[in-house]
Amino acid sequence: MEKFSRWRDQGTGIQPFLPPVPANADHSPIEKTLTVILMIVKPITGVVKLALVSVVVLAFVLFQMAGLALSPLGFLYRLYSRLIMAIFARFILGLLGFFWIKHEVVTIRRGRSSSTSKNQISAKKSTSSGNLIVCNWSSYIDVLYLAFRYNPVFTQIYLQTLTVREVTFWEALRLSGSYPELSPPEGVETWPLLDFVKAMHSKGAGPVVVFPEGTTTNNRAILKFVPIFKSCSVPETSIDITVMALKYDYYKFAPTFTVGLNNSYRFGHLFRTCAQFYNSLTVKSLASEESPSNPNFSAMDGLSSTPSGAAIGVVEPVEEDALGSVIMNLMGRLTRFRKLGLTVQDKVDFLDYFILRNNGIGSMKKISTQKATSTSALSSSRSSRSKRQ
Repeated sequence: MEKFSRWRDQGTGIQPFLPPVPANADHSPIEKTLTVILMIVKPITGVVKLALVSVVVLAFVLFQMAGLALSPLGFLYRLYSRLIMAIFARFILGLLGFFWIKHEVVTIRRGRSSSTSKNQISAKKSTSSGNLIVCNWSSYIDVLYLAFRYNPVFTQIYLQTLTVREVTFWEALRLSGSYPELSPPEGVETWPLLDFVKAMHSKGAGPVVVFPEGTTTNNRAILKFVPIFKSCSVPETSIDITVMALKYDYYKFAPTFTVGLNNSYRFGHLFRTCAQFYNSLTVKSLASEESPSNPNFSAMDGLSSTPSGAAIGVVEPVEEDALGSVIMNLMGRLTRFRKLGLTVQDKVDFLDYFILRNNGIGSMKKISTQKATSTSALSSSRSSRSKRQ
């Protein structure tokens, strides 16, 4: 859409914030007939599967509440929570059409094989309690998949403070596609990323997931990371880092979710996802021996031959956030996505314009109030930190 062309990356021509639109193509009479049939059948499928999803979610909540009785037992409670999360999250993914999710542990170095049993073992070690999973972010489906596979600690990152806070599984679902919060609300404790990961490790709370783009995209490119890795070194040997990438293949409807400003957007997208007979998701994890937490890792391994807005094969300069730049390049090589110069701040500006065009001036006043509140919270958090210092 030309009215949103100002948020098209100049180097690549990619617009990462709008839902992907399938290319127009001439169809045969058989394909046109099939399309008409699907237009009739899909709404029925969507209603049935959405009702089943609602029942499963309700059952999941009830099992979670029942499990609170085990909370004093520590390890047993975590084991119960992990089992319940794995069962119900996978069931919901199946209802949404993700019957088979391919997970590969791959190497990006030339001359080495991928998806070996050794790599699979390394991957399990690198996602143990308190270790860091760095992942791109395109949909609430990402959250469901990560919850099913790892039952991790989800985080929310803040651009203005370069800190993170822990969020629940339900909050992580809500944040997918939502208006990004650039600074933490007043009274909410946040941590530098490295300190937070180490704290979770000491508590045995499970692996930590961070979405360094800070917001969802349409899964066609990678936004410039929020520089939350500024205090980290390359390699960062004090923690274990798993670089992961999720990629959706689709024909008509993309499961990516870039605009989820209210419940009507969320419900509409969930209904269309349920109406799909089949959805496809491929997950790739970088082999642990090539992780930037490996003591033998070199920054040049992450910066060479990287698909981006610049020419492929050009070694790009290391930025102030050296580790973030390296991980962004590694993630780009896993997915073959282009790296963009657009950031979470651009997503905020995009949504401001989107709201203005779709809902009028009244909604912009609400956004202005949210920004003022965020600014006030930022000032309060800074003053409190200075007092502690």
